[in-house]
Amino acid sequence: MINHKLQTTNDKSRCAGSRKTLFYNNKEAGQYQSSNPKMFKHLIFDVLVLFVFWCLLFGVSAQASSAVDLTEIGVGARPLGMGKAFNSIADDGSAIFTNPAGLTRVKKFDLISMSGNLIGEVPYMALGGAWRNDLGVWGLGYVGASVSGIREAVLVGVTPEVTGSEASFGNSTFVLSYANDAKNIAYLNSLGFVADKDLQVGVNLKMASQGFSGGASFEGGSAGGFDLDVGTLWEVNDRLTGSMLVRNLVPGNNLGPDELPMGLAAGVAYDMPEKNLVAAADAEISSGALLLHLGAEWKPMPRIALRGGLDQAANGFNLAVGVGTNVNGFTFDYAYHTYAELSEFTTHYFSVGFVGQ
Repeated sequence: MINHKLQTTNDKSRCAGSRKTLFYNNKEAGQYQSSNPKMFKHLIFDVLVLFVFWCLLFGVSAQASSAVDLTEIGVGARPLGMGKAFNSIADDGSAIFTNPAGLTRVKKFDLISMSGNLIGEVPYMALGGAWRNDLGVWGLGYVGASVSGIREAVLVGVTPEVTGSEASFGNSTFVLSYANDAKNIAYLNSLGFVADKDLQVGVNLKMASQGFSGGASFEGGSAGGFDLDVGTLWEVNDRLTGSMLVRNLVPGNNLGPDELPMGLAAGVAYDMPEKNLVAAADAEISSGALLLHLGAEWKPMPRIALRGGLDQAANGFNLAVGVGTNVNGFTFDYAYHTYAELSEFTTHYFSVGFVGQ
């Protein structure tokens, strides 16, 4: 129910070919490094970037079977109320699931939770917390969804017959996040070009699992594995912020026969403090499709935020609206999200959190 099929291609050979093309022999590399170590570090960085983009272009839809990444669905009523146009705005605990680089905006600690029913029937829950220490900002998160009451059927000859047994399917992801200013990360600072830029970097280590329970015919349908997200934020000036995020960077089938789909997202946010308004736009490539997300947040009063956005899916644009308030550090957010496939899938999301000052 949750998994969907992708066209099979030979991405591993493409990525391997890219490595052969990009690297030269060790002797020449050693001579180049000794003669100009700073330029050599730049070259390594550029090669890694090119390799990532090569694998994204030719490997995004390469696996035969793709599992659902729950963190892509949208975690937090605030991001969902803005049509998921949040990668460049991320400034609270929900950054664990949207863009880990945004955790650098957490002052002390931040807690976030969310609940809702996907398509009206699948319970969806998220919990997260972020805290700052001398090493940077750390985050821990959990997101899970499950469905029960799946009736077991077996084939008797060529006719399926219900056995009377029922099974459940669950999908969950644990996230460990780390974020810091690029200039505070020794290797990135050594490259030179980040020292004078307001650039933040964040990383997610994701531990995902999915599987069935109950019902003999579902045995062997469970799997678990790891993946990585890497996100950046660049505060161009007081008003404009840009972002880039690579999701599920680890190639290959990391959930048994399935793979968490690799994706690339980029976005911008423009802050208008004189109008208490921020607007954002994100574009992402996921499962071979280019999707757009547009959203805005307006604060007519200091403690009240009104939100709206458009969240593009494969079947069209989904409307999203939301509202939120902050009372003595406690945040309460609500989002209403439509789904183009069926109006019955419209979902209400609720988030409660706390922002430590």
